Amino acid sequence: MPASQIITQNLDTLFREAPRQALTATDKWVIFSDLHMGDGGRNDDFLPNAALFTYVLEQKYLREGYRLVLNGDVEELQRYAYPRIARRWESVYTLFDAFARQGRLVKIVGNHDYDLILKSSKVSPYPHHNAFVLTYGLHELLLFHGHQASLYYTRHNALIGFFLRYLAQPLGINNYSVAYDSRKQFKIEKRVYQYASRRKIAALIGHTHRPLFESLSKIDSLKFQIETLLRQYPSLARREARAVEKKVVTFRNQLLKMNASRKAGLAGSSRYSRDILIPCLFNSGCVIGHSGITCLEISQESLTLVHYFDERVKMARTGESAGPGVALGTSPYRRAVIQQEPLSYIFSRISLLT
Repeated sequence: MPASQIITQNLDTLFREAPRQALTATDKWVIFSDLHMGDGGRNDDFLPNAALFTYVLEQKYLREGYRLVLNGDVEELQRYAYPRIARRWESVYTLFDAFARQGRLVKIVGNHDYDLILKSSKVSPYPHHNAFVLTYGLHELLLFHGHQASLYYTRHNALIGFFLRYLAQPLGINNYSVAYDSRKQFKIEKRVYQYASRRKIAALIGHTHRPLFESLSKIDSLKFQIETLLRQYPSLARREARAVEKKVVTFRNQLLKMNASRKAGLAGSSRYSRDILIPCLFNSGCVIGHSGITCLEISQESLTLVHYFDERVKMARTGESAGPGVALGTSPYRRAVIQQEPLSYIFSRISLLT
């Protein structure tokens, strides 16, 4: 049987067997993926952004009544034992517990923490799922980690885990995953895109560590946002125009920097179809990014891609002060909305363009 057919069958089973919950007009959800929590040592990928993630989770999402979806690879079980992770990050699990007590936690497994679905009653206190579906009227949003779109990860995950724990870890090699291979990223994203467009659903994944909105890569999103701002610019009042000028300069500089990267060709390749691009693929990115953390939000019947970053880290790395974004209280952390659209608009395009 061809690989594409096997993957379609796997995703159909995932979609069919996933628990479902209706999305109401007042619901608020936040989706994080790929924390890769370790033991707090120098090879723990979660450590650099741990304080930022903890602050955002407690001060914004817990306080504001959001439901929390942890969309896979929360624990780095291919390199560390769960008890060591739980002891080191007790404060993070305390926050997870707070969401869980209020019925506001959904935990989905990825390829790096898949063992928890087999051992959750013995090790982890939370139920674990392979996928989760939010229904919005007649429409559906399928949330799953994303590794299920690759036969490599579904068939050889145990072998990969052996390599990471007994070879990479002792040698001090940091997390190796599909996130460091642009071709594998694109291949997995394309398969999820094809599946979601055929089923006329929205797919929300993680796994590749690459934030995506409406099937657009970051480069494509920047181009789209620049074009939108430039169309608005001529009709704006002077004060609004100055704000747009600053945004355009910021986005332009980001675009130039990304285009200069040797990976720009694949990083900007969002054309999963030679026909019309369907806005059916979304990716929450990851919590272990060098420039901060990204996530997806659903609130007020809109879907939003959000970036959080530490202003001190940005200053140290780039020499630049606060760019786009809003300061979070008196903390050094900032929040920037990358892109946002109403769910009704997204699903209208999915329905009419497929």
